[in-house]
Amino acid sequence: MSWSTLTSSIVIRRPLAEVVAFVDDCNNDPLWQSAVWETVKLTEGDPAPGTIYHVKEKFLGRIIEQQWEVVSRNADGSQWTAKTVSGPFPMETTMKFEPVDGGTRVTRILNIDASRFFKLAEPIVLRLAQRELDADFATLKEILEAES
Repeated sequence: MSWSTLTSSIVIRRPLAEVVAFVDDCNNDPLWQSAVWETVKLTEGDPAPGTIYHVKEKFLGRIIEQQWEVVSRNADGSQWTAKTVSGPFPMETTMKFEPVDGGTRVTRILNIDASRFFKLAEPIVLRLAQRELDADFATLKEILEAES
């Protein structure tokens, strides 16, 4: 496996609890994540280790369906990690929410093994994925700051 790491970070002028609550609601995923068509939480209760999500998304013209499992999560939701348990390629993501002066810093770290799925195009795929992460965070900021 050839793992690559992508990172994106943005400051949103909203309290940490409000940002976490918006991101926790998987029904909001298609609003701020451009590739996501639908996210369905398959496990009852609040997000916690063991929670499973089914995600349907489109990337490079392909429909991708994956299941993600939350593997760790702080009690207040300020940091969590999830990994794919099914789908075309392995991924793991960590989301961090930190209070900063005037708002909340949101950071996403995405570890991805695109080499099995995209082979020779991996560098291009990673650049596109990085652009998508950055654009998605800009959309998240726009949505949440418009609500204030």
